[in-house]
Amino acid sequence: MAKTTKAQRQALDAMEDAATAAKQAKKAAKALPGKTAKKLRELSEDAKDAADVSKKALRKSPGKVAKRATRAADKLVKATAQAVAKAEKKARLRAEADRAAAEAERVTAEAEERAAQAKAAKKDAAKAAKSAERADREAAAAQLALENELAGPAQTDAAESSPASGATAPPATESAPPAASSSKAPARKTPARPASRAKAPTASSTAASAVAAPRAKSSRAASAAGGDSASDLSSLTVAALRDRARAAGKTGYSRLSKAQLVALLS
Repeated sequence: MAKTTKAQRQALDAMEDAATAAKQAKKAAKALPGKTAKKLRELSEDAKDAADVSKKALRKSPGKVAKRATRAADKLVKATAQAVAKAEKKARLRAEADRAAAEAERVTAEAEERAAQAKAAKKDAAKAAKSAERADREAAAAQLALENELAGPAQTDAAESSPASGATAPPATESAPPAASSSKAPARKTPARPASRAKAPTASSTAASAVAAPRAKSSRAASAAGGDSASDLSSLTVAALRDRARAAGKTGYSRLSKAQLVALLS
């Protein structure tokens, strides 16, 4: 067996490194994209050719063989490392993009859910506002009906007790002139008074006589109240019945109806 020289041993080591790099590049190309994998396969074929040298060429020029194998191995190792790093970066970016897309989808779903909840809440608020308005209207109508119901009897009594609009006050009674004295007094000539100094009835006396007339009439009606029957009392008005009750000294008659007043005075 021929003894190998140092240069030949260096060439053999370079050829072995080139073959190893070709195997690793071929294995890595399986997980890489098509364009990058194709480039690595081309470089691995060059490294494989650099590692496959005949013994004659190795003995003749070991330095040249070693240089070629080392250059092919270094180029292939560098390209493989770059391709793997690029693939890893691309995979990392793709993973980050997927995570971002998933996060965006989640946020979008939450936003849609919140929008749906806000829409439902707005709808419920509108319904509640309509219900409150309807309740206010019903309460106002009930209050108005109650006020009308409470005010009805009082208005009826007031209408019955008030005198007719066309009624006139009874005429004032004039006092009769004093009777002439039966004894004859000696006639004396008295000077006649001027017509301008004759006394005319004053307004205060006329008003007093006008007020005295209905009072006298009501007092006469009150005096005759004890002897009237229920039929006679029924023919009177509520105001006249209340006057009789007041004249008779009754109490609590202002809120009684006509039938109750008749029963009180009977």
